[in-house]
Amino acid sequence: MRRLPLLHAALALGLLAGCASAPMPTAGGPDWSKVPPLPKLDAAQQRGQDFALRRCSGCHTVGLDDGGAREGPAFSQLARRYNPISLERRFAEVSAHGFDRMPPVSFTRSQSQDLIAYLDVLRGN
Repeated sequence: MRRLPLLHAALALGLLAGCASAPMPTAGGPDWSKVPPLPKLDAAQQRGQDFALRRCSGCHTVGLDDGGAREGPAFSQLARRYNPISLERRFAEVSAHGFDRMPPVSFTRSQSQDLIAYLDVLRGN
C-alpha cells in the first residue's frame, strides 16, 4: 500500500476542515502525487502551514501546487505578489474586516508572523 507524504495527508485533512460553503472536490481533482514537496520547515513556518491548513484551505490552495483553489488565490501566488510588510498589512485588514468575498478571519499578530514565514517558503526563500 502506498503512503502519502505527511504534507499531502495534511492538505487533504485541511480541505475537509475548510469553508463549509465551498464545493466538494470532484473525482477529477488535483493529482496529489505531482505536488512538489516543501523543504523542511522551521517551527514558525510549520505553525504558519498548520494555520493555513486549518483556517484557509477550504477556499485557497495553501501548498505549492495551483490546482485546488476554488474561491481565493493560491498561497503560492500570494507569496509572489506580496512582500512580508504588505502581507502583514493585508492580514490585519482581513482579520478586522475581511477582503472582497472573504469574510473576516481573526488571527493574532503571532499567527500572522507564522503565516508570513510559511509564505516565505512558498516564495522560495
